[in-house]
Amino acid sequence: MVQQEAVVVRNATKGYERKTLILKGLDMTVSKGSIYGLLGASGCGKTTLLTCIVGVRNLNKGEIWVLGGTPGSKNSGIPGPRVGYMPQEISLVGEFTVRDAFYYFGMINGLQNEEIETRKEFLSKLLQLPPDDRFVKNMSGGQQRRVSFAAALLHNPELLILDEPTVGLDPILRENIWAHLIKLTKEDNVTIVITTHYIEEAKDADKIGLMRNGQLLAEASPQQLLQQCQCSSLEEAFLTLSAQQNNMATETFTVQTSKPEDTESNILNQNNYDQIEDKTSERKTNPERKVARLKKFKALMMKNSMQFFRYYTGLAFAVIFPIVQISTFYIGVAKDIKTLEIGVINDDAGNCDYNNNFGNIWYDEEMLTCHFGNLSCKFLHDLGNSIATQDYYNNISEATVDVKDGKLVGMIHFHQNFSKALERRLEAFAFTEESDLIATEIQIFLDMADSQVGNYMKKKLFDRFIAIYEDVMKDCRLSTKLANVPIRFEDPIYGTSDPAYADFMAPAYIITLAFVLATIVSTSLIVTDRLEGVWYRSLVQGVQTWEILLSHILCQTIIVIIHTAMILGLSFLAWGLECKGSIFPVILITFLSGMCGLMYGFSLSILCNDHVMAHFASAGSFLPLTLLGGAMWPVEGMPKVLRWISLSLPMTFPAISLRHVFFKAYSFFEPEVYNGTFVLIAWILLLFTISVIGVKRKSS
Repeated sequence: MVQQEAVVVRNATKGYERKTLILKGLDMTVSKGSIYGLLGASGCGKTTLLTCIVGVRNLNKGEIWVLGGTPGSKNSGIPGPRVGYMPQEISLVGEFTVRDAFYYFGMINGLQNEEIETRKEFLSKLLQLPPDDRFVKNMSGGQQRRVSFAAALLHNPELLILDEPTVGLDPILRENIWAHLIKLTKEDNVTIVITTHYIEEAKDADKIGLMRNGQLLAEASPQQLLQQCQCSSLEEAFLTLSAQQNNMATETFTVQTSKPEDTESNILNQNNYDQIEDKTSERKTNPERKVARLKKFKALMMKNSMQFFRYYTGLAFAVIFPIVQISTFYIGVAKDIKTLEIGVINDDAGNCDYNNNFGNIWYDEEMLTCHFGNLSCKFLHDLGNSIATQDYYNNISEATVDVKDGKLVGMIHFHQNFSKALERRLEAFAFTEESDLIATEIQIFLDMADSQVGNYMKKKLFDRFIAIYEDVMKDCRLSTKLANVPIRFEDPIYGTSDPAYADFMAPAYIITLAFVLATIVSTSLIVTDRLEGVWYRSLVQGVQTWEILLSHILCQTIIVIIHTAMILGLSFLAWGLECKGSIFPVILITFLSGMCGLMYGFSLSILCNDHVMAHFASAGSFLPLTLLGGAMWPVEGMPKVLRWISLSLPMTFPAISLRHVFFKAYSFFEPEVYNGTFVLIAWILLLFTISVIGVKRKSS
């Protein structure tokens, strides 16, 4: 029996996770060279049954034979070019033109370019398709459905699975379509399974299956159903059988009928179907013929490229966003802090004659002593406004109010008799009175609520005052070492004596930006393919899930390479970032970081069911990754347990590796460098594995 029938379904049971069963022990038989009309309301399980027949989903229980074999088994040709599948959704790429759609589905089904062109010409006339250069996203719903239907007919399959193909179409066009389907069964022995909301439309089918609540109420020819139910219409027969089912299991059911939503009668010509001559190839699919893997992969790469490069908003984002981010970082972070104001209370020399009094230092050659006059003015003059603009105040109380109000970053206080006290301190040294020691102190009160600004001011003011005091010692013919505390910081082994905060952040920022850019680009890809239906439709035509995933990875790898070049090019060439080591590990680690972000985006795109969830998941994970990745605070400052977690993240070790290359000139063969590379590779493999497993689960 299996060999004589095109489709045989026995005891089909299918459910999704913990949800109610969709198919409940369903049996169905479709003869070769016939039209089988599968009728039923939305939600009764028609689409689920069809996806199991074409092999993209598996039954929980039961058996299916299609064209003499089990879908998915070796050499069955199902999924593959033996079947043509039109899902209920449009299932086309929005960035495709009509021509692109034909070439994509033609290539993955093994057609040559000449055959695609010939079939396109015939189907365009038959289905009244829009112009070849019209984008799918710019078509009306009816036009999109006709192009989707043409894609299923394109490669002359042995079995046609059509899920609601005529919804919203003009009645004349529906008649033409049914006439063509009947011709295919009679002349080419094609088997057709078609679902429709228009119950009376199925009167031309050879056999009808009335489906409700996951079961077939009846399976017979239209005439047999009418006779059995003693009804004058198929709709009335359906109602009668539904009532009988209700008597057996107390359930309620309402037959839903549909009306055309998009007639588009203005573009339809009145040519009779018989006047359209089919000059297409006689080539028919067969189970022995295999589509070259390279051909399918070429089609997938074409699709992915068009999706990316024709989505102009996303393309502009991918190009402009890295430039804006890099430029913003180096402009906003790499420079010294500016526009600060500091209050000055000078009880030693007042306002220094509005900065016209520079103070006096003179050395007595005979007495070998140094004398100071208004020395505080020299400190203030030499300090200048390079660190912060000086504002003079009469007393500490007034300045304190402005510090509290945020007008000042702090205040500097010179005691009364500062100059004379410092003079006596140099003369007496060890015998200096405590009052003179206090008077020679320069008091600085800072606003440390903003620790970055406060620490910046603390370091800059200390270094500057020491430098000025050394000049004072020179003028007094004394060693400049007397101006320093008895600790000497020599030239650092690595880095500079005055490192910028941007130097610390730059490696982590480069890694983070490469990761985030790739994640943003890839997060929506698989979700889009699934929601548009192109993913499952491609699987039906024999494309493997790993081929789809790999084609996306290769296409987006090009984008990662471009982003890597942009990030490093702008950093080194435009903004002068210094790298003491080899550029090779920098390029490699940055590229791998982008690939890790790419795989992270793919895994989110596969595991999440819609764009909103995918983007929320990606955005919500960036903050903890950044906080724990050592970009804002060194890993050494974290608790031990959290430190190990941080080091295992995909950004931490790579950022540490870049710092060692940038500032210590470490080679790739140092553990501190290649450890970061290994961490990234491990994450890439882990996320790829999660993506593959997720794809298989979504397809089951």
